[in-house]
Amino acid sequence: MLEIALGAGGYARMGADGWFLVAPARAPFGPLTLAVAGLGRVRAEPGWPIRLAGDVLEIGPHRIRLAGVQEARSCSVTALGGTLAPPAGPPPATLLSGVRALATGDVVRAVALLAGRGEGLTPVGDDVLAGFAGWMAAAGAPVPMSRLARDRSPPISLAYLRCAERGELPVAAVRLVDALAAGDRAAVARRARVLRRWGGSSGRGLIWGFAAAVQLRSSGAASASSNASLAPSPICV
Repeated sequence: MLEIALGAGGYARMGADGWFLVAPARAPFGPLTLAVAGLGRVRAEPGWPIRLAGDVLEIGPHRIRLAGVQEARSCSVTALGGTLAPPAGPPPATLLSGVRALATGDVVRAVALLAGRGEGLTPVGDDVLAGFAGWMAAAGAPVPMSRLARDRSPPISLAYLRCAERGELPVAAVRLVDALAAGDRAAVARRARVLRRWGGSSGRGLIWGFAAAVQLRSSGAASASSNASLAPSPICV
């Protein structure tokens, strides 16, 4: 069912955790995005039924052929090799303790302080966790957090967090990480500005999560501590 309508598309759910975002082809791309050409001017409505019939995905009045759909490989972060820190700026006071907990590797405390906290369709505290998880996955030290957050964060946030645990992030975030890894200061500044415009507050949250991960890695800690195990992943298209 289409749970949240956003213009011509929106967030849809199939099964318990199978979230994805139906969006026009030119929309900013993230790990849950199904980019569809020709959505038209029909305004989406919450409650539209969703059905998969063969290679056709039916969403309300739309019939989307999935044969030949290409996966956007650019959503996967490459290994890190640089030492630059992202231009994060200070997080708000309500998130500061949680960000500091991430930077010291105390993931259990960080999740308790950040999950479900803040503004946005995906609360900015969850975006911080996703940025941290994505960076750590790229650094080869993945940190599972979604199980810890499942009773605190809304379902869409959890879907994005599970993707981040596998190193899957919005394209704008991947491009910033790539610039950081390459040590390209001009590209870092430019791409950070682009990422800050992602969602209402999501881009800023991701950058704060990156900064916490960089601080943790630069402190010499091998990995963050967590007793959680990876939860089942949602559909990422």
